[in-house]
Amino acid sequence: MVSLISTIIILWLIAAAFVYQVASHEVEEVYDATLAQEARILATLMVHEVEENIEINNNLQILTKELNEGVISESSFLRKLIQKYQTNDSEKDYLTLVPRDPTIGHRYEAKIALLVKDADGKTYLRSNVPTTFNEFKEGYSNYLIENENWRIFGLYESKGTFYVQVGEMLSLREETVSEIVINSLWPIIISLPLIGFFIWILVGGGLKPLKIIAGSVENRDPNALDPITTESVPREVVPMVQSLNRLFLRVQAALENERRFTADAAHELRTPLAALKTLAQAKSLVAGNSHAGFLDQIVRGVDRTTHLLEQLLILARMDSQSMDKFHTEAVDLQRETINIISSIANSAITKEIDISYDGPSEPVVVNGYPPAIQILLRNIIDNAIRYTPKNGVVCVRLTELNNGARVDVIDTGPGIPEEQQQSIYQRFRRGENVINSHSQQGSGLGLAIVKRIIELHQATIEMINREDQSGLKVMVTFPRRK
Repeated sequence: MVSLISTIIILWLIAAAFVYQVASHEVEEVYDATLAQEARILATLMVHEVEENIEINNNLQILTKELNEGVISESSFLRKLIQKYQTNDSEKDYLTLVPRDPTIGHRYEAKIALLVKDADGKTYLRSNVPTTFNEFKEGYSNYLIENENWRIFGLYESKGTFYVQVGEMLSLREETVSEIVINSLWPIIISLPLIGFFIWILVGGGLKPLKIIAGSVENRDPNALDPITTESVPREVVPMVQSLNRLFLRVQAALENERRFTADAAHELRTPLAALKTLAQAKSLVAGNSHAGFLDQIVRGVDRTTHLLEQLLILARMDSQSMDKFHTEAVDLQRETINIISSIANSAITKEIDISYDGPSEPVVVNGYPPAIQILLRNIIDNAIRYTPKNGVVCVRLTELNNGARVDVIDTGPGIPEEQQQSIYQRFRRGENVINSHSQQGSGLGLAIVKRIIELHQATIEMINREDQSGLKVMVTFPRRK
C-alpha cells in the first residue's frame, strides 16, 4: 500500500509539472498574441489622429498664405488658433490617457505599459505607468527595466510615420500561470488524501482474509495439520491455501509414517527382549557364579533397552495427539503427585534418599489428560531420584496459585548448567553432569516426553540450579482450570 500510494503521489507530481509547463506555454502564447493585437489596434487608431494632425497643419499653412498678415492680425481668435497649431511642442504628449483610478481599476493595470512616438521623437500617447521604453526594437523582446522583467512588442506604422510599443511585466504571466495551475489542481490536491485513505481501506480489506489465514497458520498447534478452509477466501489466494493444504497432507503422512514405524518397531522388539532377559536369567541359575557378572550385564542392558522402548512408545503416542483429541477432565494434582511418589518410593528407599511431599492436603484441581500428567510427574520425580546421590534429598512441593498450580521437584543432585537447560529437552540429549554420572543410565527421552506433555497442556516448565547447595529445582506450572 505504501508503494501504491507513493507511486500515485509521484505520478501526480509529474502531472502537476506537466500541467505547469503546458499552462506556461499557453499563457505565453496568449499574452504575446494580445500584445501584438493591442499594438496593431493602437497603430490603427493613431493613424487617424496623425493624419488628422497633418491635415490640420497643411490647411493652416494654406490659410496663412491666402490671408495676408493684416487680416490675421485684425482677428485675435484666428491669430491664437494659428499659433496653437503651428507650435511644435515635442515635450508635450499629443494624447493623454485618463488617469488610473485604483478603486475601480484592476491591479494588473500597473503592470501593463504602452508608448506611441513619431519618427521625430514626439510622443503621441503613453500609459500612466512611470516606465519608459528607451529603446525600440521591432517584434518581441525582453528588457530589464527598473529591476523588473518586461515583455515588449514593437510595431512600425506602415507608412513609417510613428511606432508603437506595448509591454507587460513577466511577473503578470507568472501569477496567471500559478493561479491557473492551482485552480486546475486543487481538486486533485484535496482528493489525494482521500484516494490514499480509500486505497488503504480497500487494499487492507482485500488483504484481511490473507491476514486471517496467516494468523490461523501461525497460531495453530504444530501437530494440527487439518486443511485450511477456502471459504470466504479471495480467488487470488485460493491457490496458495490449496498448496498449504497439500503440504499439510504430505507432512501429516510423513509424520504418521514415522510414528507408526517407531511404535511398530518398539512393539515388535518387546517380545525378543523379554525372551532374551528370561534366557539370561535362566542361564545365570544354571551356570553358577562363573558367568554371573556377564549375565547380569545382559539383564541390565535388556532392562535399559526395554525402558527405551517404553519411552519411545509413550513419545510416539504423545506426538500423535493434540490436546483437542484428548479426553480432558479435572485432574487432582495433589492426589496424582502423592500416588506417583508412593509408586516410586522403593527406588528412593533403595538409594537411601529422603523423598517427601510438601503441599496442601485438599485437592488442587487443573484441567488435563490424567495419563499424560501422570507420565509427566513420574518422569520428573524419577529423574530426580535417579541422579541424586546416595543419602540425598528429593522434595516434591505443590503450590496452588491464583492462575493455576505449580509442582516443584527439588533434589540434591549435580544440577544442569544453564547453557544446557534448553537443549536438554531434545530427544536423546542428556546433560554433561548426567553423562558423567556412570552409575545411572537413561534413554534421553524422558524430558522430551515431558516437554511434549507441557506443550499439550499449555503449561510451562523451568529449571534453575539451587544456590544454597548442589541440586536442581524443576518447576512445572499448570494454567487454571477453564
